[in-house]
Parts: sequence; structure tokens; C-alpha cells
Amino acid sequence: MAEWCTNQLEITGKSVCLDVMQQWVCGEEVPRYRQAVLQSLRLFLAGCAGILKPTKPQTYTPYPALVRGTAAPTAQHLAFEQWLLLLQNNVPLNTDNIKRIDNLYRQSGLSLMSWDKVPEAARDIIARLLTRQYTDWFGMVGWSDTPDIGACWDKLNAYPQAAQPCDMLMIMSTNLATEINGSSTLLKGIATTAQFYDEQYGMEWPFGHHVRWERRNVSSLTVRFDSPWAPPSAELMGELSAMFDCEIRHWYSEASGQLKGYDCYDQGEHVDSGHGQSGRENRPALYLVTGEQAETALALPAIAVGQ
Repeated sequence: MAEWCTNQLEITGKSVCLDVMQQWVCGEEVPRYRQAVLQSLRLFLAGCAGILKPTKPQTYTPYPALVRGTAAPTAQHLAFEQWLLLLQNNVPLNTDNIKRIDNLYRQSGLSLMSWDKVPEAARDIIARLLTRQYTDWFGMVGWSDTPDIGACWDKLNAYPQAAQPCDMLMIMSTNLATEINGSSTLLKGIATTAQFYDEQYGMEWPFGHHVRWERRNVSSLTVRFDSPWAPPSAELMGELSAMFDCEIRHWYSEASGQLKGYDCYDQGEHVDSGHGQSGRENRPALYLVTGEQAETALALPAIAVGQ
């Protein structure tokens, strides 16, 4: 079970930027990277099942069974070949690559292939992979030893319209092959998501847990969330500050008191740091309960509060 690290962000910036940031905090934006992952999972399965093939001899060393010979240079197979190159390079799922994957996916024809149109010879291969990778690709919800493979295939064509609150993968890009690998060893030599997330984001589960936010005025936003074992990485916090063109003062601590500190980022630059109570004396307080602190809390009325 995770030991939680408490994070508080005091954010100051332009109101229009904080409006967009507030949507990210609440998970109201569409996670386009997730669409690219789901599309790529279908492309991966189609390659393993021999539905799609490159037009020239190729290999994919992390998972040789992905390439099953060659095919004529039709639009569908050429799309798979170009996607395979992206996978071989383990590209970051940034805006450009997300658009590229979407175009290739549509060109491949897989968006129109429901489970009943999948060739019989391909179904067993797809079923074995979906069963093996179910928890990596779909999570624990709905897991069983005999999942509904047709429903799983169709689910890969249904894209989420809302993100997790404080979804860090929308701030710094994850990588294509890593997302297909998940937490397993499906792809030889490719980092698992746990390994990559810990290095990239400083957290094994890179989104906000138990997120609360408060907007005291149009140019400030307070966000509090928990993260497992440690705070988000400095690189991530700097990127967050740069993306929303704001100053972020970040206080963090975990229950034992062995880990606590303060950092400040301004438009992507790390400008200040400290430990323990450094800087806390002058920071605004975020109160979520009534009682002995109520009088102080009333002195700082909020425009909006969400949790």
C-alpha cells in the first residue's frame, strides 16, 4: 500500500491560463494521448494476427511476432508500415505524433473493423494477447480469466472524453512502446510504465490522487493532491509552470516527516527551494474543514471550490 505524499500548489498567473489549468486539474480535458495508445493497440494486434503487414521485410526485435511477412503496398499496409516505424523509434506521444497515429489508424481501415469482421484465423492470436495484457491495457475493472474478447476489441475503438484529475501524461509525453508494454515484459528491452513513469514524472501513478482545488481570485489557484511515496519530479513541475505560463509554489510532505520541502517555478524555471517550514509563514492557507481554523479561513473567501 502506498505511503502518500501531500502536495500543495499555490499558482499565480493570467486568468485565461489558469482557466485552462483548472480544466486540467479537474480532468475535464480530452486525453488525446490515450486515443493514440488505444489506436496503437489495435494496430499492434492487427500486426500480430497478420491482418496488417509491412510492404518490405522488417523485424521488431522487442516482439518479433508483430511482423508476419510482407504484403502488397496498399494504403492499409503502408499505414501499418509507417506506424511500425514510430513504434521502433518509441516516439513520444506529443501532439504531432498523436495526429500522425490518428491519420495512420484511419488509413489502416481498422477503425471500421468490428470484431465480427476480424478474420477467424486472426481471432485466436488476438484473444491470447488481450487475455495476457488485459490488466495492462484496460485496468483491473472487469478482469476475468476469460474476458469478452469481442468487447475488448471494440473497447479499443472507444476513446475517453475526460482525463484523470491532474493527468501528468498531458504535461510531459509518455512513449509509444512503453504504453503498449504496460507493466509487463511483453516487449523485450522496453521500459515498463512503472519504470518510465518513475523516471519521467517521479511517480509510479502519474496523476493527482484526492485532488482538491480552490480559486480565491481570477489570477490565483490553489491545488492540493496526494502522490504515492514522493512528490512529482522537478522536471514535471517546471514543465507545468511553462505550459500554463505561471508561477507555481510547491510544498510537499509525507506523514513520517522525513520527506518535506518547498520549490518555486516561474514560467518553466526553478527559482527557489527550501526544506521544512521554509517559505510557509507567508503562504495563503487552504482550509477544508471548519473548527478552530474557521476564523482564519473566512478572511480568505474563495470564488470557487472543487474537490
